Amino acid sequence: MSNKKTKEEVRKHSKEAIGQLNNLLETYISSNEDSTISKADKLSYWLEDYTKFLSYEPNFKPNKLKRYKRGEIIKVHLGYNIGSEEGGLHYCVVLDKENSINNPVVTVIPLTSVKNSTDINKLRPGSVYLGNSLYTAMFSKLGSLLSTHKQEIAVLKEELIKLSETLKTVGMSGQQLNDISDKINNAKNNLNKLEQEKILINKIKKESEKMNKGSIALVSQITTISKIRIYDPKTNFDILSKIKLSNENLDLIDAELKKLFLKNEF
Repeated sequence: MSNKKTKEEVRKHSKEAIGQLNNLLETYISSNEDSTISKADKLSYWLEDYTKFLSYEPNFKPNKLKRYKRGEIIKVHLGYNIGSEEGGLHYCVVLDKENSINNPVVTVIPLTSVKNSTDINKLRPGSVYLGNSLYTAMFSKLGSLLSTHKQEIAVLKEELIKLSETLKTVGMSGQQLNDISDKINNAKNNLNKLEQEKILINKIKKESEKMNKGSIALVSQITTISKIRIYDPKTNFDILSKIKLSNENLDLIDAELKKLFLKNEF
């Protein structure tokens, strides 16, 4: 017996669900608590992102992304989750031993930073202190990228000045003028791209500074996600590409995974 619903039934159901969601958001927004109002804002952001993910899903091709290797650090959107589940944009470590470039999913463990109030000797079961080696690796690469971008931006600005001066030359043919105009437009586009990348690098650099006291792997929150959720890196040339945990850190995570999920052998 089929449970298939008519379009009208589905439309009615969707209106009811959206109505319940709107009521919940309005309840949050009407609160006098800043934290509750913030929940409405975060949930609204997630609904926007979730809608984008769903619209992107039919055309998503995982083989257009880089191949993700065990121990690599990626930034993903874990969504608006329930209770104590980790959510939002999060740095995670890839756990798969072998993840095919055609695989649409990847298994990860969320990471969090050590806070002033954190006692690394009294972490919850399922949490592993990783030291600050990740912060050192990220800070080093991001600093190097910023230095490179600064040099490339300076070169492009100098090129634009020279091209603009050349454009003022008297007696140039129409084709020559068009060629120089094209070069100027290309240089401007490249400069704009570099400036946007510089902003992103500075943003991630600022985020990584929160890790200066060390990082914690939330092993108990291991999860498998769609690669659609990955923000960075998507290619081998993106900001977080090739940043990974040490083998020693991965061994600590493996030990905690065995403790949490594997039966003791006697």
